Amino acid sequence: MNTIARLSSAALLPALLAGCLSTTPPEVSDWNVECTDAAKRVVGNPRFGVARLALVELRAPYAVREIAVLRADGSVAFDPFNAYAAQPVYLLKAAAHDSLARSGLFSHVVGSGSSADADVEVEVAVTRLALDCRNEGRRRAVAALSVRVMRAHEIVADASGSGSADASGPDFSAAFSAAVTAAFSDALKSL
Repeated sequence: MNTIARLSSAALLPALLAGCLSTTPPEVSDWNVECTDAAKRVVGNPRFGVARLALVELRAPYAVREIAVLRADGSVAFDPFNAYAAQPVYLLKAAAHDSLARSGLFSHVVGSGSSADADVEVEVAVTRLALDCRNEGRRRAVAALSVRVMRAHEIVADASGSGSADASGPDFSAAFSAAVTAAFSDALKSL
């Protein structure tokens, strides 16, 4: 009997470890971040000519796919069930490009891989991208960033901006997109 029990346990162990006989784990939700229609035109005529979006960086600890959660005790947690649809820096490159183009500050905006001549280069540093749960009963998507405009490796303009949006609803894509768009609008109006 002891041999049969050991053989049965040995046969069931791989199925248990693979999750075949356990409850189904919650599904991971993948969220997008993009420039929304709320992106503001900040000037009537371009001030900088053609801009190349040279760099978008996302500072630690926010550069991972899992959504960072700011907690009331000052710690940062990472939600294993809510993640970005791609590495967040790639999502933010598209949001940065669209925000710069809609601002009216530049005659055209091209990506870093474009062979077009550019009058200026733009660098973006995202210093915060998180779900802020520090206040009990409130959940907000928050974003903070800086934008540098450079000509011939010299900084000719720079500004910082921040944005937030209610994230109490079920759509984190809308909340993070609104926060990022607001942060870009806040920074670009100061250039």
